[in-house]
Amino acid sequence: MKLLLQPLPVRIFHWTMFSCVMTLLITGLYLHNPGEVFRLPLSLVRKIHGMFGMVLIFNLLAQIYYYSVTGKFTEIIFLPRDWKNIRSFMRYVLFITEYHPNYGRYNPGQKGLFTLWGIAVLTASVTSMMLLFPDQTILLQRWVGGLQRARVIHFFIAAFFGATVPLHLYLVFTEDPAKLQAMFTGYIKKEPGNKGDM
Repeated sequence: MKLLLQPLPVRIFHWTMFSCVMTLLITGLYLHNPGEVFRLPLSLVRKIHGMFGMVLIFNLLAQIYYYSVTGKFTEIIFLPRDWKNIRSFMRYVLFITEYHPNYGRYNPGQKGLFTLWGIAVLTASVTSMMLLFPDQTILLQRWVGGLQRARVIHFFIAAFFGATVPLHLYLVFTEDPAKLQAMFTGYIKKEPGNKGDM
């Protein structure tokens, strides 16, 4: 029996974000320190970086709209009520216990990451505007402490994504590796008669 776990819009959001984040990390590192092996025109790399940054922002806005309209935002946003599940979640992912609590569609760790990623994308969009348009964003620059501070914040956001993508994969595989297939096909195989946690 097949159960729809990830609808098409969710899969599109996921793979768009994945493509954008990976491209932004690679192009951002290249812009920061152009290598000797690959000699690419910096103007081209900047255009690619900017284009994928815009796509990432629009993707986030589309997700906010989608989850607001469908009323499913509580499935992906870390809420105060999720704090009570942190202890059991940590015990499970650290293999202290085999008991797998029913958290719903996503566990508290995944919801925490999704929430932080949304905040990170919004923050990166603000710092990128400062870096792209320094003369037009003087007030914003003063608010964050200058253009160099904006550059540092932008760098740490990139480092945050670089560190949390492997963490996300770890959470996927410790939760239920079969659910990974649903991010490709939308469906998960389910034994008939078992109660779902979706």
